[in-house]
Amino acid sequence: MSSFSGWACVDLKDGQDSGGFLAALSENLEMGDRPLLTLVEGGRVYILADFTPHLSATISTLVPAWARRAITAADFDEYGVLHEVVGPDGESVHVASIDEQNEESTLPDHDTPEARRAAAELFGVDPAPLDKVSATWSLDGARPSTLGEPYLAWWDALGAPWPADFGERAMDVSKPA
Repeated sequence: MSSFSGWACVDLKDGQDSGGFLAALSENLEMGDRPLLTLVEGGRVYILADFTPHLSATISTLVPAWARRAITAADFDEYGVLHEVVGPDGESVHVASIDEQNEESTLPDHDTPEARRAAAELFGVDPAPLDKVSATWSLDGARPSTLGEPYLAWWDALGAPWPADFGERAMDVSKPA
Protein backbone atom coordinates (compact mmCIF):
# COMPACT_ATOMS: atom_id res chain seq x y z
CA MET A 1 0.00 0.00 0.00
CA SER A 2 1.29 3.42 -0.93
CA SER A 3 0.77 6.50 1.18
CA PHE A 4 1.78 8.87 -1.68
CA SER A 5 -0.85 11.60 -1.25
CA GLY A 6 -1.80 15.18 -0.48
CA TRP A 7 -3.90 16.29 2.50
CA ALA A 8 -5.47 19.62 3.40
CA CYS A 9 -7.64 21.32 5.98
CA VAL A 10 -8.86 24.67 4.66
CA ASP A 11 -10.77 27.23 6.74
CA LEU A 12 -12.74 29.32 4.25
CA LYS A 13 -13.23 33.05 4.61
CA ASP A 14 -16.65 34.16 5.84
CA GLY A 15 -19.09 34.18 2.96
CA GLN A 16 -17.07 31.84 0.74
CA ASP A 17 -18.98 28.86 -0.64
CA SER A 18 -17.36 25.45 -0.22
CA GLY A 19 -18.77 24.33 -3.58
CA GLY A 20 -17.10 27.24 -5.34
CA PHE A 21 -13.83 26.57 -3.56
CA LEU A 22 -13.92 22.87 -4.48
CA ALA A 23 -14.70 23.76 -8.12
CA ALA A 24 -11.69 26.10 -8.19
CA LEU A 25 -9.54 23.40 -6.58
CA SER A 26 -10.64 20.77 -9.10
CA GLU A 27 -9.97 23.18 -11.96
CA ASN A 28 -6.44 23.98 -10.73
CA LEU A 29 -5.40 20.51 -9.55
CA GLU A 30 -4.20 18.00 -12.08
CA MET A 31 -5.72 14.75 -10.81
CA GLY A 32 -6.24 12.69 -13.94
CA ASP A 33 -8.69 9.94 -13.06
CA ARG A 34 -7.71 9.75 -9.39
CA PRO A 35 -10.29 10.62 -6.71
CA LEU A 36 -10.34 13.93 -4.88
CA LEU A 37 -12.09 13.13 -1.60
CA THR A 38 -13.55 16.00 0.40
CA LEU A 39 -15.53 16.54 3.56
CA VAL A 40 -17.12 19.88 4.42
CA GLU A 41 -17.86 20.78 8.05
CA GLY A 42 -19.27 24.30 8.15
CA GLY A 43 -16.55 26.60 6.83
CA ARG A 44 -13.84 23.94 7.12
CA VAL A 45 -12.98 21.69 4.17
CA TYR A 46 -10.92 18.51 4.55
CA ILE A 47 -9.30 17.12 1.40
CA LEU A 48 -7.46 13.89 0.56
CA ALA A 49 -5.93 13.59 -2.89
CA ASP A 50 -4.50 10.15 -3.57
CA PHE A 51 -1.17 10.14 -5.45
CA THR A 52 -1.18 13.96 -5.42
CA PRO A 53 1.45 15.37 -3.04
CA HIS A 54 1.41 18.64 -5.06
CA LEU A 55 -1.99 19.40 -3.45
CA SER A 56 -0.14 21.60 -0.92
CA ALA A 57 1.17 23.97 -3.58
CA THR A 58 -2.24 24.23 -5.23
CA ILE A 59 -3.96 24.99 -1.92
CA SER A 60 -1.40 27.74 -1.20
CA THR A 61 -2.25 29.47 -4.48
CA LEU A 62 -5.99 29.38 -3.67
CA VAL A 63 -5.82 30.52 -0.04
CA PRO A 64 -5.61 34.31 -0.63
CA ALA A 65 -8.88 34.35 -2.59
CA TRP A 66 -10.75 31.71 -0.62
CA ALA A 67 -9.45 31.02 2.88
CA ARG A 68 -8.31 32.46 6.19
CA ARG A 69 -5.76 29.71 6.73
CA ALA A 70 -4.92 26.14 5.80
CA ILE A 71 -2.95 23.14 6.91
CA THR A 72 -1.49 20.87 4.26
CA ALA A 73 0.54 17.69 4.19
CA ALA A 74 2.41 16.05 1.37
CA ASP A 75 3.26 12.38 1.73
CA PHE A 76 6.03 11.33 -0.64
CA ASP A 77 5.85 7.71 0.57
CA GLU A 78 9.38 6.40 1.21
CA TYR A 79 10.93 9.78 0.40
CA GLY A 80 9.46 11.64 3.35
CA VAL A 81 6.59 13.82 4.51
CA LEU A 82 5.94 17.54 4.65
CA HIS A 83 3.57 19.43 6.96
CA GLU A 84 2.76 23.09 6.30
CA VAL A 85 0.63 25.81 7.86
CA VAL A 86 -0.44 28.47 5.36
CA GLY A 87 -1.51 31.98 6.33
CA PRO A 88 -4.19 34.16 4.69
CA ASP A 89 -1.71 35.47 2.13
CA GLY A 90 -0.92 31.93 0.90
CA GLU A 91 2.57 32.05 2.41
CA SER A 92 4.02 29.40 4.72
CA VAL A 93 3.81 30.20 8.40
CA HIS A 94 5.31 26.89 9.57
CA VAL A 95 6.89 24.00 7.64
CA ALA A 96 8.17 20.74 9.09
CA SER A 97 9.45 17.78 7.13
CA ILE A 98 10.99 14.38 7.52
CA ASP A 99 13.30 13.73 4.61
CA GLU A 100 14.06 10.03 4.21
CA GLN A 101 16.80 10.64 1.64
CA ASN A 102 19.23 11.20 4.55
CA GLU A 103 22.14 12.31 2.33
CA GLU A 104 21.06 15.91 2.00
CA SER A 105 17.66 17.33 2.71
CA THR A 106 15.60 18.26 -0.31
CA LEU A 107 12.33 18.92 1.53
CA PRO A 108 11.90 22.40 3.01
CA ASP A 109 11.83 22.78 6.76
CA HIS A 110 11.12 25.81 8.90
CA ASP A 111 10.24 24.26 12.25
CA THR A 112 11.46 26.91 14.66
CA PRO A 113 9.94 28.04 17.96
CA GLU A 114 8.97 31.32 16.27
CA ALA A 115 7.24 29.54 13.38
CA ARG A 116 5.38 27.25 15.80
CA ARG A 117 4.17 30.30 17.75
CA ALA A 118 2.99 31.98 14.55
CA ALA A 119 1.06 28.82 13.58
CA ALA A 120 -0.46 28.59 17.08
CA GLU A 121 -1.52 32.24 16.91
CA LEU A 122 -3.08 31.74 13.47
CA PHE A 123 -5.20 28.87 14.86
CA GLY A 124 -5.80 30.41 18.29
CA VAL A 125 -4.20 27.55 20.21
CA ASP A 126 -1.54 27.12 22.87
CA PRO A 127 1.88 26.59 21.23
CA ALA A 128 3.02 24.03 23.85
CA PRO A 129 1.42 21.04 22.03
CA LEU A 130 3.20 22.13 18.83
CA ASP A 131 6.51 22.16 20.70
CA LYS A 132 5.79 18.65 21.96
CA VAL A 133 5.02 17.38 18.44
CA SER A 134 8.19 19.05 17.15
CA ALA A 135 10.31 17.26 19.74
CA THR A 136 8.98 13.80 18.96
CA TRP A 137 7.30 13.56 15.55
CA SER A 138 10.27 12.41 13.49
CA LEU A 139 11.44 9.66 15.86
CA ASP A 140 9.88 6.88 13.77
CA GLY A 141 10.63 8.50 10.43
CA ALA A 142 8.07 9.15 7.71
CA ARG A 143 6.38 5.76 8.19
CA PRO A 144 5.74 5.06 4.50
CA SER A 145 2.56 3.13 3.66
CA THR A 146 0.89 4.43 6.84
CA LEU A 147 -1.71 7.01 5.83
CA GLY A 148 -1.73 10.13 7.99
CA GLU A 149 1.46 9.35 9.85
CA PRO A 150 3.17 11.26 11.28
CA TYR A 151 1.98 14.65 10.03
CA LEU A 152 -1.56 14.51 11.45
CA ALA A 153 -0.06 14.94 14.94
CA TRP A 154 0.54 18.57 13.94
CA TRP A 155 -3.14 18.92 12.97
CA ASP A 156 -4.25 17.64 16.38
CA ALA A 157 -1.99 20.19 18.07
CA LEU A 158 -3.53 22.95 15.92
CA GLY A 159 -7.06 21.98 16.96
CA ALA A 160 -7.97 20.66 13.50
CA PRO A 161 -7.93 16.87 13.89
CA TRP A 162 -8.61 14.73 10.84
CA PRO A 163 -12.21 13.45 11.12
CA ALA A 164 -12.23 9.82 12.27
CA ASP A 165 -15.18 9.11 9.97
CA PHE A 166 -13.72 10.91 6.94
CA GLY A 167 -13.95 7.86 4.67
CA GLU A 168 -17.59 7.29 5.56
CA ARG A 169 -18.69 10.88 4.85
CA ALA A 170 -16.26 12.06 2.15
CA MET A 171 -17.41 12.88 -1.38
CA ASP A 172 -15.40 12.44 -4.57
CA VAL A 173 -15.63 15.87 -6.21
CA SER A 174 -13.33 14.94 -9.07
CA LYS A 175 -16.15 13.02 -10.75
CA PRO A 176 -19.50 14.52 -11.81
CA ALA A 177 -22.41 13.45 -9.59
